[in-house]
Amino acid sequence: MRKDADKGMFAKIAPTFVVRETLRLAIYRDEASGTTRLTYDQPSGLMSGIGNPSLMEAAEALDAKLAALAKQVTGAKAN
Repeated sequence: MRKDADKGMFAKIAPTFVVRETLRLAIYRDEASGTTRLTYDQPSGLMSGIGNPSLMEAAEALDAKLAALAKQVTGAKAN
C-alpha cells in the first residue's frame, strides 16, 4: 500500500485491481466547547465493503497509526 497525499490512498488487491480512496481529515474549532477538533475517516471504514481480509488487516493497522498520531498531536484519545 502506498500513500501519496495529493492522490489519495492506493491499495493493490490483485495484479489487475487497484482501489483508490481519499483519506479525509479536518481540523475545526468547536465554539460550543471552546476546543479545536481533529476528525478523519478511518481507512478500515473506507475499505470495509471490498471483502479482502489482507486489505482489511492493512487498513486496521493504518487505523491504529492514525489514532496514535491524532493522540500525539492533540493530547487526547480518539473517540
